[in-house]
Amino acid sequence: MIRFLFLFLICPVMTNAQVSQPRFENDTLYTSSGYSIYKGRVLQLANGTSDAGYFRFVKFHTSMIRNDTYILQNSSIRVKGLRNYKTSGDNKHTIRVNGTATLKDKTTLEVDFFLTFDKAIRGEDGSPAELVVPEEFRNVAITPPVTAPSPKQVPAETKKAESQGEVKKQTEQPDTKNRLVADEIKKLFDLYKAGALTKEEYETRKKKLLEQW
Repeated sequence: MIRFLFLFLICPVMTNAQVSQPRFENDTLYTSSGYSIYKGRVLQLANGTSDAGYFRFVKFHTSMIRNDTYILQNSSIRVKGLRNYKTSGDNKHTIRVNGTATLKDKTTLEVDFFLTFDKAIRGEDGSPAELVVPEEFRNVAITPPVTAPSPKQVPAETKKAESQGEVKKQTEQPDTKNRLVADEIKKLFDLYKAGALTKEEYETRKKKLLEQW
């Protein structure tokens, strides 16, 4: 009887732990929130959450020879296949999806893209979700296991190398920021040329980017 009660109490805990781990089985993707993606499922995209309107967690595969993911805003995608499931320790789980997208203007487009699914569902850094799912699958807290590092003595040579690396990193930061700003302005310019932005909107967003940096 005691053994039965123990199994009865521990089973729900084990089940919840399994639900919180994403996995890809039998051509079906199970996300951390429990939402599943499979052949024939229709995915509903919201808006891209970058400043230029691009999707942060939907990236076209190189075979498409394009990166204008903003065209997928508020589109629906019928899944035709899933592959190349990848997972990492920082909760960055991705899968490659191919399917048929129905765009806002009702035209269709065959798409092949990588989906960082958990972050697309939850959003990141306060940004809204890019993949629309039913309410019960939103905002599911996912807490990765934390292992406290054991204290150890750091050799003086290592400290010196780390200090030098930090100085080098700080020196490189301005160049990195400049490249990021240039990339974002180029994206805005692409939107302007594509007719997605007016000239006034382009100038306003460009000014905002420059002020932020």
